[in-house]
Amino acid sequence: MKKTLVALLAMIMLSATAVYASDTPISDWINSKTSKITQKEKSAAAKAEADRKKRQEKIAKQKAKQAEARKKAAERQAAREKKAREQKQKVEHKKGLIKELFSND
Repeated sequence: MKKTLVALLAMIMLSATAVYASDTPISDWINSKTSKITQKEKSAAAKAEADRKKRQEKIAKQKAKQAEARKKAAERQAAREKKAREQKQKVEHKKGLIKELFSND
């Protein structure tokens, strides 16, 4: 019980001194030393964000390019099918003409 009470009292004293130490020259010195580290962390985070955005844009461009390629492929397929239908209709028409020519009506 005494150990817990001593630990609690020590925590209270440390937190109270930390509050009072925030406006001292020591805290200013610590802040000036850690500001370089924080600035490096911020610039690294900004660079990572820019890289992430660049990757997302690249992926979006690739997806758009693939969609355009699929659209063109579908158009080519439709044109081939249309041409095949027209050819088949011509053949059927010629068959009909030949049957009509050689029929014994």
